[in-house]
Amino acid sequence: MKMKSSVSNPSGLTHRKVGAFSLNSRTSMKKLLSITLTILAASILGVQQAGAQILEWASSYNGIPASAVEEVEGVVADSAGNVFATGLSGNGTGSAICTMKLSPRGTILWTLMEAKASLCGGMWGRTPLAQDAAGNLIVVGAEFTNNSSSWNPLLLKHSPSGATLLRKVYDLGPFASFDAVSLDASSAIYVLAHNNPNNGYPHVVQTVKLGPAGDIHWSASLTPETFWGTRGGIVVTGSGVWAAAGGKMVKHDLTTGAVLWEKDMIMSNGGSPLAADGDGNIFVVPFQNGVAKYDSAGNVLSVFSAISSLASDLDVDAAGNIYVVGSTVSSKSGSDIFTQKYNLAGNLVWSTTYGKTGQYSDQGIAVTVRNGYVYVGGSKYNKNLDMCTLKYRAGN
Repeated sequence: MKMKSSVSNPSGLTHRKVGAFSLNSRTSMKKLLSITLTILAASILGVQQAGAQILEWASSYNGIPASAVEEVEGVVADSAGNVFATGLSGNGTGSAICTMKLSPRGTILWTLMEAKASLCGGMWGRTPLAQDAAGNLIVVGAEFTNNSSSWNPLLLKHSPSGATLLRKVYDLGPFASFDAVSLDASSAIYVLAHNNPNNGYPHVVQTVKLGPAGDIHWSASLTPETFWGTRGGIVVTGSGVWAAAGGKMVKHDLTTGAVLWEKDMIMSNGGSPLAADGDGNIFVVPFQNGVAKYDSAGNVLSVFSAISSLASDLDVDAAGNIYVVGSTVSSKSGSDIFTQKYNLAGNLVWSTTYGKTGQYSDQGIAVTVRNGYVYVGGSKYNKNLDMCTLKYRAGN
């Protein structure tokens, strides 16, 4: 499908026909000048809103020459506008985690490919990538055992220059993976993990706190009675760490991991991406019900039913605007990456799509917003499904 955009008109301005009047009077001249300035202001506003979702650049990366799935599953940006993306690619012998740095103009500056067969956490959860206060990248996923009969959680820490500072594999039981990661102000690491229900083993959801060196501080787990799927998300605020997986949204104490609040919730594949605003409110995507906003005590503040329930990931900016990314659905023309911005009230500000024309499955997976730009990760069809990173202008 071709890229297309739509823009709402939050100004509420309406263009009207102007009646004829005499130019011989000073009053008429003032009226004409006033109308001219009004039309000019409306035109400028329209240009600003129409340009809000301008695509600055799109970058693709293909690490596997043969047909295979490659995708960006997590994306962050630093204060200088450099972009870091991680996801699934390949190392010649199989699928592997690939992390890269892109310049503010979208040029790939370096790539790091895992030597061993591995899967990025975004295969199951959301936000498998975070950046600490020093600019280091925290990447989570899973590494296959030598005989590929199982896999184990994997934690990676890379410097902004691409040096690997830490690589640690964990034993959390059979078929375990790290799915999503979030950091607190001290750069302590909080990870959502799960054990896949393979070969008769139960589905277990785990929330783990790690120190900066990767040591386990605490671990909390739940075993869902019903297997809803393995999707999940995690986010940290000043009042606790929130996880959404296994059909539950749970808030844990930052220091001890004790459960402070929990709620059964129907979510796509059992879990949801999570985001937090500056007040510590939590945004979650329930199944077929838009986006819900909770306060730090677990009370529902708002339900934005107009926001697409197809959202794969979401983020919130400092003004409370909500950004979502996902994939369009069409049996005739394939799917495209869609990106949308909603205001504080949940009203659509702009919407845009990106993808290859035709029946191709382009997927939107990850989103982050920083310093007036929206960064999107996913996959785009270029003979194969390649890792794809997009940069848009967020607008006011």
